[in-house]
Amino acid sequence: MRRRVFYGVWAVVTLLQAALVAGGWVLARLAYQRAGVNHHVAYRKRQYNTLIFSGGKLLALQIVAAVLVVVLLVLLVRAIRRRGGFRCLLALESVIAAGAVLAFLTVPALKAVRIYPYAVLIAAVILLLALLAQGLGSRVRG
Repeated sequence: MRRRVFYGVWAVVTLLQAALVAGGWVLARLAYQRAGVNHHVAYRKRQYNTLIFSGGKLLALQIVAAVLVVVLLVLLVRAIRRRGGFRCLLALESVIAAGAVLAFLTVPALKAVRIYPYAVLIAAVILLLALLAQGLGSRVRG
């Protein structure tokens, strides 16, 4: 892959990640207003907490997220030792995104947030986009 094409793709991925964060922020603001969104968000949170984020399923998600954080930390150390420069930035971005997913799955204060299922989904999509950018970045040739 050409370097210019990769930087264009990376810019689009970064803009998508920023749009996801902004969308989550807007949803969080709407969830605490009396606009009707708060009822939908509260209902979906109860539904997702009973179906997905409880018991063994939550434990499995936490284990997968923890293993992914460890693997990405190893890749970050490897990129730092090879003096990767931009690849270190991509690896750091992936570690931060995986840490956000793990934090949303384990920290009780974050589970109390009204948009909890949506926040987990947003963090997971940001992680997937970061992994896509990291995978494409490892294939860049001059």
